[in-house]
Amino acid sequence: MAKKPAPKKAPAKKPAAKKPAPKKKAAPAKKPAARTVQKKVPVKPSKVAKPVKPAPAPAAVRKPEPEPVMKPVFETPAPKPAPVATVMPAVKMIAPKPGSGGANSLTIAAQSSAGAAASGNTHPANILVLVSSNGWPVTELTKDHFTIMEYFEVPGQQAPFSNNITSFRNAGTGAYLIQVRPINNAPWRSGHHLAQILVSSADDRQGQGAVKIIIR
Repeated sequence: MAKKPAPKKAPAKKPAAKKPAPKKKAAPAKKPAARTVQKKVPVKPSKVAKPVKPAPAPAAVRKPEPEPVMKPVFETPAPKPAPVATVMPAVKMIAPKPGSGGANSLTIAAQSSAGAAASGNTHPANILVLVSSNGWPVTELTKDHFTIMEYFEVPGQQAPFSNNITSFRNAGTGAYLIQVRPINNAPWRSGHHLAQILVSSADDRQGQGAVKIIIR
């Protein structure tokens, strides 16, 4: 069989030349919108509400007042006048001379010694008495200015030696040597014999002391 001739191909179409795009015109700038002024609408004042009166508070319950307490009224004492200070005149202190009188009291110091006195005999015992006033020795005393009293009698002692001064001597230096023994010629008994010595001068100065006589 005879072959049919192949159909001829149509020639290819040339691409159509592109037309240049027309230039876009710049859009005109928009004018700013005119401001609209709003008119203020006058606001009608609303009706003022009348203030509401608060309800009255309930009356407070009064507590019963306490009965008044009657306090005693003390009258204030009248102020006492201040004491007036009295000025005392200056007094000159004059030290007493040895053996002279004065307003000072007497100072007494005493020591004792059995001496020849012993249990069962009647010999006198010795007492040394020193008398001074303000440190100065008192030298003008006599036997009558001395008083001796015995206390706490020793068991077995028949009689005390109170005021039984058998010998008295003034040494002239404020020292007085005194001897005593039991009254009624009674014998001594061994023990500690305690006595009080009282001294009074002619110018009413006084002093006292104590003494202990030990008899063996």
